[in-house]
Amino acid sequence: MKFHCLLALGLAGISTGLFAAETPLFQSNDRVAFVGGTYIERDRHFGSLETVLQLAVGPEIKGLTFRNLGWSGDSVFSDSRSYFGPPQEGRQRLEKNLAEIHPSVIFLWYGSEVAISVGKSWTGETVPGDKMAGHESFDSDLAFFISGYGALIDLARSAAEEALREIILVSPPPFENLGAPLPDQTENNQRLARVRDAIRNLATQKKTRFVDLFAALGGDTSNLKKTDPPLTDDGIHYTQAGHDIIAKALSKQLGYPELPLSLADSLASAGLRSAIIEKDRLFFHRWRPANETYLFLFRKHEQGQNAQEIPQFDPLIDSQQKKIDTAKSLVFSEKP
Repeated sequence: MKFHCLLALGLAGISTGLFAAETPLFQSNDRVAFVGGTYIERDRHFGSLETVLQLAVGPEIKGLTFRNLGWSGDSVFSDSRSYFGPPQEGRQRLEKNLAEIHPSVIFLWYGSEVAISVGKSWTGETVPGDKMAGHESFDSDLAFFISGYGALIDLARSAAEEALREIILVSPPPFENLGAPLPDQTENNQRLARVRDAIRNLATQKKTRFVDLFAALGGDTSNLKKTDPPLTDDGIHYTQAGHDIIAKALSKQLGYPELPLSLADSLASAGLRSAIIEKDRLFFHRWRPANETYLFLFRKHEQGQNAQEIPQFDPLIDSQQKKIDTAKSLVFSEKP
């Protein structure tokens, strides 16, 4: 599978998702949570998703806050979030995080792991009748994944309670073929197309929005020109340029107009991105502090007294949020 040069094409002609934004997704004072695996966690280093969406909604939408709950290697069963316990512990952690944030909008971003791990364990969750998460075939993997995804949607709705207005299921973008010696991703992309289709069907069943990044980045088309430079480091993990393009595709599928280059590339926009990255850094240390074992778990008898310092991140995050709001205002106050 090869890619269009989307930077040059400007993401023209991307179709909208299921609920083609007759009603705009975001409202003033919305709290937005990104939940997913490696892609979402890595985005906190780039600030791409929030930067693009803050600009896309325009100056009229104020007080928009984003919280990144990405966890590398995570699956819909929340395995990675469980630290030393079973997947259920990870689900409880995510449920607690969502309850604390009270998001009005939640983005769920899973599926790549199913396409690239056929016959391998991408979750420790037990399948009825099997000793481990029975990966005898891709069909059984996919069915198991969708079952877990449905349960995750239910958990998210329950945890957010009355605050929640929208859930958006996002299909993973395609893998990139970079040539030897890296693996050929053609078969993985064929499986990923089926994962995308299953997620779209689940979105219909669960009455959520759906964003098709797989199609937006050329996953359904063959013999396309490869981007130069590539959009991934290794065919799977996207670079900052890749994250920026994906964020623009996401925004467009949500029904927002494409950003003018004069706005997206301005110095004020760079300041906005910088403020977002710093906020994400502070929030990361708030919800995933280093040495959590010593602070909250089985070694808290040694350094548990330091746990009182973790809530001290809250005023720092609030202060940084004000800087984001100011930086966004500066973008729109600049003369063209």
